[in-house]
Amino acid sequence: MVGQAIAGVLSEVAGLDVMGVCASVQEAKLLIRRHPPRLLVLDVELGDGSYCEAADLLLQLRPDAELLVVTAMAEAFSPPADLARCVIAVVDKALAWDQLMAVVLAWKDRCQNQVRTHLPSCQDLLSAIERLSPREQRVVRALGCGLLNKEIASRLNLSNATVETYRKHVAARLGVSGAELVRLASLYRMLSWDASRSS
Repeated sequence: MVGQAIAGVLSEVAGLDVMGVCASVQEAKLLIRRHPPRLLVLDVELGDGSYCEAADLLLQLRPDAELLVVTAMAEAFSPPADLARCVIAVVDKALAWDQLMAVVLAWKDRCQNQVRTHLPSCQDLLSAIERLSPREQRVVRALGCGLLNKEIASRLNLSNATVETYRKHVAARLGVSGAELVRLASLYRMLSWDASRSS
């Protein structure tokens, strides 16, 4: 239940796309294999194994990922040396809401600034996405989540053919290839943290 509550705060207040809430290390590893997240919020007290298994798998699949550790013993907790470089904070469960939000919002700002400083040449294209129709923007945001056409179709209640048509139309309007559109969609999603606009 704590996991669901944290997920709700991260989604509704911080505007993050929460990929799932897992009650065990095995569930977390399955989710990580399907969609390796950029940030993993990890409770060290999962009962079926070591949280390190999930963290190690994520870092193998996505070396740029970062960890936010949640524990009831935050003051006594020290991450292993091989994970310490990826841990952005250790949050005490008793203080989770305020502390968690402060850490997550600071992390979001840092990520957004990193993206903006590395992509000045993409600013015009990213701005052009704002001028797309609302449905086209939803397709772009779903594409930026790493979803396949059939997953986008299911999420947006569209046919696969309609999603493909939207993708081709958006790529043509922006003057980019299909691969470039995927890259732009990922960047756009990273820069669009407004939860009220999430798909």
